[in-house]
Amino acid sequence: MLWKQPLVAQAPEKPSAAKILQDLKQLNVLGSVLYVAAHPDDENTRLIAYLSNEKLYNTGYLAITRGDGGQNLIGPEIREGLGIIRTQELLQARRTDGGQQFFTRANDFGYSKDADETFTIWNREQVLADMVWTIRRFKPDVMITRFPPDERAGHGHHTASAILAEEAFKAAADPKRFPEQLKYVDTWQPKRLLWNTGVWSFKSQEEFEKFGKELLKIDVGGFNPLLGKSYGEVAAESRSMHKSQGFGSSGSRGTSIEYLQHTAGDKAQQDLFEGINTSWSRVNGGEKVEKLIQKAINTYSPVNPSGIVPTLLAAKKELQKLPDTYWKQVKLAELQKVLQASLGLYLEVTAADYAATPGQPVKLQVEAVNRSAVPITLQSIKYSFAAKDTTLNYTLKSNDPLRYNTTNQLPQDIAYSQPYWLRQEGSVGMFHVQHQQEVGKPENSAAAEATFKLLVAGEPLQLSVPVVYKRTDPVEGEVYRPFVVTPPVFLNLKEQVFMFASQEPKQVQVLLKAGKSNVTGELKLTLPKGWRVEPASVPFQLQAKGAEKSVGFMVYPPKEQQQAQLKAVATVAGKAYSQGLNEINYSHIPAQVTFPEATAKVVKWICKREAIKWPT
Repeated sequence: MLWKQPLVAQAPEKPSAAKILQDLKQLNVLGSVLYVAAHPDDENTRLIAYLSNEKLYNTGYLAITRGDGGQNLIGPEIREGLGIIRTQELLQARRTDGGQQFFTRANDFGYSKDADETFTIWNREQVLADMVWTIRRFKPDVMITRFPPDERAGHGHHTASAILAEEAFKAAADPKRFPEQLKYVDTWQPKRLLWNTGVWSFKSQEEFEKFGKELLKIDVGGFNPLLGKSYGEVAAESRSMHKSQGFGSSGSRGTSIEYLQHTAGDKAQQDLFEGINTSWSRVNGGEKVEKLIQKAINTYSPVNPSGIVPTLLAAKKELQKLPDTYWKQVKLAELQKVLQASLGLYLEVTAADYAATPGQPVKLQVEAVNRSAVPITLQSIKYSFAAKDTTLNYTLKSNDPLRYNTTNQLPQDIAYSQPYWLRQEGSVGMFHVQHQQEVGKPENSAAAEATFKLLVAGEPLQLSVPVVYKRTDPVEGEVYRPFVVTPPVFLNLKEQVFMFASQEPKQVQVLLKAGKSNVTGELKLTLPKGWRVEPASVPFQLQAKGAEKSVGFMVYPPKEQQQAQLKAVATVAGKAYSQGLNEINYSHIPAQVTFPEATAKVVKWICKREAIKWPT
């Protein structure tokens, strides 16, 4: 099964003629490599850029954590909020260097002196299971670690990532390890595992020169004329996406050697993919597909990309005849993107507002433009949240846009756009993820998606785009953000801790905010027995979406010493809501929202003073 990593809240892709040729060439390369490290910014963006853009391998980065325990140089967010920022920075980095992004459920709890300490906080078996899951789904031919499995890694998480990588390398092929995963995936054995080392891992330059002869060497400093950049320049742009960590980088040009030390599997003598078939002959019947793609490459004209569409459609027909394998799924998805780009086919669905609540009608604007001479018919559009297709049977004439407005209602049971790893409370070391198929994903799937069913020169083609929100900013111009599903009302407590040193009450302020118009309900605070709240509840009415109201309660503590949790709860139309609203807005990543529980800690404490005994 194939993970989809859509460009959620990014402007629709508009590939250049050079990018189309780059992607076209990648269609004839069937190889994959997985880079493994502990945190965002640990990855070697130069090597990833080279493997993805020069060798054209499917290249992934598996970060064990989301970087929740790091520092934030651009804002106040820490812990889970910082993890969201760094997740999005990693996704921006991968969009820059051409890689894919994966994670485990491990939480970055902060600095750890060694792997033993790390494994007392992480659930070692769960993290290993997640790494095996990623290997079985992504099916890398080669795995590379950033760190060694010893103290040279310099951080417990770093060391642990290398130890677990070697364990996962072997366990992924064992049907007795994590057999529950085999309901969705098959076992997989990568060909080899290597450590991406360098001069820094040796005691001296002399030691490196002595033992470095045994290392595999790759020059990643080449220039890609289709990108107009060296891989060092691409890598710097990618690394500079880690803005919350202050990792802005300058590009490099010219020879640049990466060193790889053999760890496990079949040892490579000269080439990283030695002994690995990366052609279509690794798939039964794939030779016909390969010939057609090569024909498209040979006849491609940058001034007329759509000229190769008939050849690509023929390749698609041959590809669909093949047995249902991993590479069939991967290449079919890639081929459809190249087809869309070659046609200059622009597809977009935007919502009138960036947020809506379950059961609410959503106004949408659809735009479809065929910027080629190839005949295209838009048969229908299927929305992920709607029961029926919208039938159109509309001919998309060359450069004649189809634009129209429509309204669709969200179902009552549609999920909120809370990041999937934050939906349920986890532990210090691990996030709790309920569904196996969400494990490893970098972010939620789009809250709403539109699938366009088309006929291109008489052949069926199906393309999906996320529903997004778009506005025109007077300074930035066209700005996109994700379309999200939210509760109808938000509750934010102004303070997170209330201390009571006496029987005197304290006021607790709750800020109500409407997630939709005309929200009417009742607000109350819940506390355990012994605590008292006045008033018991307060009715409220918020007329406009986004309207706010501050409500105050007096909380009286118990007589005895006690620590408890206070929760704000709003009842609307018979349903209870206790989520707040937190927005994360930075220009270099798509806007993010979370819905933290509206809770606070309340503490009644009694200071016991012992009588002072004066010396005689």
